[in-house]
Amino acid sequence: MTETTTQTTTVSPACQTQYLRSVPGILKIVEIILCLIVVICVAVQGFPGSGWVWFTAISAFVTTLILLIFHLVGLVGRLAGPWPLIQFIYYIIISVFFLIAAIVAAVYARYHGAIITATVFSFGATIVYAVDTYFQFVDWRSSQSVVVSTTTTSA
Repeated sequence: MTETTTQTTTVSPACQTQYLRSVPGILKIVEIILCLIVVICVAVQGFPGSGWVWFTAISAFVTTLILLIFHLVGLVGRLAGPWPLIQFIYYIIISVFFLIAAIVAAVYARYHGAIITATVFSFGATIVYAVDTYFQFVDWRSSQSVVVSTTTTSA
């Protein structure tokens, strides 16, 4: 007679608050705050091209917030996929989008103080996202495993 034992384990997401004290966590918090400031400034005073600035800030806010939550609950390590590469590509795209948004806002900055503020914080967001892009690149490169095989023969 054979006895089979089955054990089921459930893994519940635990909040990893130490991530908020890491450099990537701090960068994500700063990015979220900068996005909110840009959204508020564009909401105060619209201008031609403000739709692009609005789109960039809102989409960056939402996706960065989702990424922050994923890191806080530890989902990034458990979800299938090349997450370091996905995040690296995302940060490249959002950095370029924010640079374009900042330039668009700068063109109309002379018309209103809120547009000037949106311009300054858009350039600030560009810089912070670019720094985060660098860290994502380093994370992606370190996640790639390189196997070096050497064969030696002795005669």
